[in-house]
Amino acid sequence: MPSAPPSQALRRYQNSQGSLLGRWRFARAARLRPPLLATLQAQFGELRVGLCRTEMQAHRRVCAADGAVDPMAISALAQLTATMLIEVSVPEGVSWTLRGLTAEHLRRVESGVLAVARLDKTDWAQAGLIGVPVTVSDAAGAEAARAVISFAVAMRID
Repeated sequence: MPSAPPSQALRRYQNSQGSLLGRWRFARAARLRPPLLATLQAQFGELRVGLCRTEMQAHRRVCAADGAVDPMAISALAQLTATMLIEVSVPEGVSWTLRGLTAEHLRRVESGVLAVARLDKTDWAQAGLIGVPVTVSDAAGAEAARAVISFAVAMRID
């Protein structure tokens, strides 16, 4: 089985990088796909097979009354980052479904955050659960949260 040919989402991301409007349209379309993630206003810093970097500025819709970024918004950013990583990394003919999210918030964040998801998996022949680790750090680079997003992966039966 091939490791991971470029997916449609990866091709759309690569094509959008030529202009500011293209980057904005890709980020907006990606945020609108999963429910409740449109309010994040996240931007994709890097997206390729095995790596996704997503940034989110602290703004009114994601901050709590005390001015800190809400931990639920940080968890949602981790979910968006892992979902886009899986979407571009999984080869054609393999289906995936989000199964769970485990998050640990380490500190209060009042600035923008950066979420990084990595996945080194190259053999997609075996069905099962895959955990995608996501690290979320604040603008100063200090780790603010850790998450593992679980996906069920299986060969598609058409």
